[in-house]
Amino acid sequence: MPSLSTDPQRPQAGDPFRLAPTRPNEAGKTVTKYAVLVTGHAPEHIEAEFGDAGTLFKQLLEDEHENEAWHVFYPADGHMPTDDMLQGYKGIVVSGSRADSFATDPWNMQLRALLKTAFDRQQRILGICFGDQLMSITLGGKVGRSEAGFEGGARTLKTTPAFKQQWFAEAFPHGWEFKLHETHNDRIMEVPDAISVLAYSENTPVQMCCSGDHFLGLQGHPEITEEFMYKDLQERIETGALPKDVGEAALQSMRTNRVSPEERAAVQKLVKTFLKGDHPRGLKVFR
Repeated sequence: MPSLSTDPQRPQAGDPFRLAPTRPNEAGKTVTKYAVLVTGHAPEHIEAEFGDAGTLFKQLLEDEHENEAWHVFYPADGHMPTDDMLQGYKGIVVSGSRADSFATDPWNMQLRALLKTAFDRQQRILGICFGDQLMSITLGGKVGRSEAGFEGGARTLKTTPAFKQQWFAEAFPHGWEFKLHETHNDRIMEVPDAISVLAYSENTPVQMCCSGDHFLGLQGHPEITEEFMYKDLQERIETGALPKDVGEAALQSMRTNRVSPEERAAVQKLVKTFLKGDHPRGLKVFR
């Protein structure tokens, strides 16, 4: 049986899954399982310094003193989990990617089918950037190139009235505004009926969205640190992936509109509450 990795490294084509040892379970306590689906990679020198998306999301979301097991899959690298593997997880995190969410590569289409089944099973799904867009497509929405072009650096998000109605947002004030690191060319163009818009920005009408108790999506990257964002933007400028003026404007936004540690911690609290929390309005399937 394919195994899973809790210490993610960029896999090579044809590599089997590897099962890394998890912390011993305390007697009588159930281990709660979470899966991270890594759908793309940063350049190797950046991942060598900061880790890949599996590492970054574990750093953001894992509580070391809880009975948790975090497993990392790499769908875009040929390491696609089966539905039998996924159905035992309380929460599933779908990472960002430089790939197009609206592409029809076989792995993309297979991942959509897996996520739709997990959604119908009422598992919690947290989608980030590509993952947010992919889930929107899966639920009937449309994604395309943003007419505003590349959006990167630090961006200010404004929440909608629908945000405050969500159980996982109860600790946050009405009209909450916060900043988040962003790097994307695409956006949700048509919102499916099943999705509520929770936040927007000047150039992106759907910055955060949800569907009931089971899907939360963010266009930005709560897992990315300021240092990571700087190096990612600099790499894009140096390789010509971004025009210099566009890249410099994104870097300037990080100096003039900086994501504070307090804001990053607040967004971390928000996504952890959604992914892990139990609430009378949510089904306690995994308790």
